[in-house]
Amino acid sequence: MTAFTPRRVVVALAGLLTVPLLSTTASAASVSTWDKVAHCESHDDWTIVSNTTPAYYGGLQINLANWRYYGGTAYAAYPNQATKKEQILIAEKILADQGAGAWTCSPGTGLATDHADPYPDPPTDPGMTNLTAGDFNGDGKADLVGVEVSTGKLWLYPNPNIGAASSRVEIGSGGWNGMANLAAGDLDQDGKDDIVGTEKSSGKLFLYKGTGSGLASRTEIGSGGWNGMSNIFVGDFNGDGIDDVGGNEIDTGKLYLYKGKGDGTISGASGRVEIGSGGWNGVDKVVSPGDMNKDGKDDLVATEKSTGKLYLYKGTGSGLSSRTEIGSGGWNGISGYAGADFSGDGVGDLAAVESDPGETGKLYLYKGTGSGGLNSRTEVGSGGW
Repeated sequence: MTAFTPRRVVVALAGLLTVPLLSTTASAASVSTWDKVAHCESHDDWTIVSNTTPAYYGGLQINLANWRYYGGTAYAAYPNQATKKEQILIAEKILADQGAGAWTCSPGTGLATDHADPYPDPPTDPGMTNLTAGDFNGDGKADLVGVEVSTGKLWLYPNPNIGAASSRVEIGSGGWNGMANLAAGDLDQDGKDDIVGTEKSSGKLFLYKGTGSGLASRTEIGSGGWNGMSNIFVGDFNGDGIDDVGGNEIDTGKLYLYKGKGDGTISGASGRVEIGSGGWNGVDKVVSPGDMNKDGKDDLVATEKSTGKLYLYKGTGSGLSSRTEIGSGGWNGISGYAGADFSGDGVGDLAAVESDPGETGKLYLYKGTGSGGLNSRTEVGSGGW
């Protein structure tokens, strides 16, 4: 972690005062304008820390009091650990509350007069989100499942045509837009894959048991608080042959495992086990494709936000080993993916959607090599994803 003396220091005292420091003459600014501010504040280094007291963090040199006051810890413990977008989103709140003068570098950047939304909400489109995978029609093959944004319906895309809209089957009526972090596995050991997911409004974790031809009514398996977890995944990561539920705790950036009991329930917070120390807020789209390297143990894959690289975290039977890069930069352009053995060769694969922000995309299949890597992708679903 590099320390430096900023060329100009952010005023940024919100949270310590009860009134804004300056007139709120601006309420938003474009990314290009924020880039100008960052160029002056931090020399374009979005991971830097000042050597001043108090310290200032990241590209926009936000102090810790501001970061916490405006909700930055939902992204990372410190501003410099968050992505550029996340830092800008918090800076937008500071700008709206305190005005452009909260940054002494603002003159000449247009920060006070821009008024553009840096990250406008994407238009509603018929694309798919919350992808996961498992056998939900009882044919022994991994199917792709996702939520349709425009309707909130849950759709099953049966194997081998996991990208074909013409063969999809509705297995959940409207309302699935209210769920997040869907993941699949056999949690009750009945030979049928189930789905777990967090209800956004309550923060509760629910289990939807697989019936062999769809899903049964849901059962609560985790009380409120699961909104504080992200990147939920399912797999056997303690070597007992029973699927567990894992996820990243947003406040700490730690990865925790909730042991599966084999009856559809999991251990509570008091029984969870840490399998990844702080830093997991820096990755996204964590999934378990199953066994990627033919050692009989489930593995994880995840995208590093800052670089767009794809990493493999091999399962050890009692946790995870050090990560290995299996995909170079560019995976930030993948809006979602699901992992499973789609090809039926005993090796985990990835089904991934490549799309621009706010646009539907194409679905690609990346077959596992059997040694922990991925083969070249094949398009399996045209536009609409």
